[in-house]
Amino acid sequence: MITVNRCGYDSKHMVALDTCNSMGNDDYTLLLVKTEAYFEQNGKLLDTPPNTVIIYDKHSYIHYGCRMPHYNDDWIHFELHGEDADLLQRLSLPLDIPFSLHYMGTLTDYSRLVVIEKLSSHIYQEKVLDSLMHTLLYSLASQYHTAPDPNRSNKYYYPMNELRTKILNAPNKKWDVHELADQIHISTSHFHHLYKFFFGHSCMQDVIEARIKHAKFYLRTTEMSIHSLAAFCGYENECHFMRQFKKMTGMTPRQYRILYQQQPSTTDNTP
Repeated sequence: MITVNRCGYDSKHMVALDTCNSMGNDDYTLLLVKTEAYFEQNGKLLDTPPNTVIIYDKHSYIHYGCRMPHYNDDWIHFELHGEDADLLQRLSLPLDIPFSLHYMGTLTDYSRLVVIEKLSSHIYQEKVLDSLMHTLLYSLASQYHTAPDPNRSNKYYYPMNELRTKILNAPNKKWDVHELADQIHISTSHFHHLYKFFFGHSCMQDVIEARIKHAKFYLRTTEMSIHSLAAFCGYENECHFMRQFKKMTGMTPRQYRILYQQQPSTTDNTP
């Protein structure tokens, strides 16, 4: 069985971050880092790209951070019991070593669900958390062991993936395709073509889906008004937000909140 002690989703730091814990933690610590960061490895600081994962073993030395503001991660402190005590070894997931993935969207979806469930209060909470953590770790192992994506050989893949990560991490911004294309020195039409070729859908589809995911999370976990939430998620017009939300989910924001809202909790918000 897997139990979750503490967790956090989309934890943003608006100043440069440097976290050091020489004694480590009493449980396993999973970090899904969505931005550039650094990790101490063998006495040296190793710079890592967005979409980096690390699982710290119990009582391992921890030192990581970000030289620039806007560090963002999901984090989960968990323990393994009984027949799952050796799960990480069976999945051949490395401990205390950061590794990068080309995409973490599915993993962060699972971590968001873990946080929502941890905030809930019902008789099956432990079982649901156990199931979600198994799904997350098996999905992580699958991505870790999967052969590299052939798209990575294209010189535009990594710049495009970095832009996509920025979009998914801050969907509330006013993203302009012309400006994004200029950043990697290609035409707008070429940008549209490459984005769909690499990721299977358009840039604006990503923006809309990310905004709705953020809205759903805050509808379930806060009392923010619909008007404030619309602006928070990047919509200038509340009616536009409501129409787009209903188109994506089949219900209004208010109906979604009534159906899914969880009880508040005092869960800690820091790793």
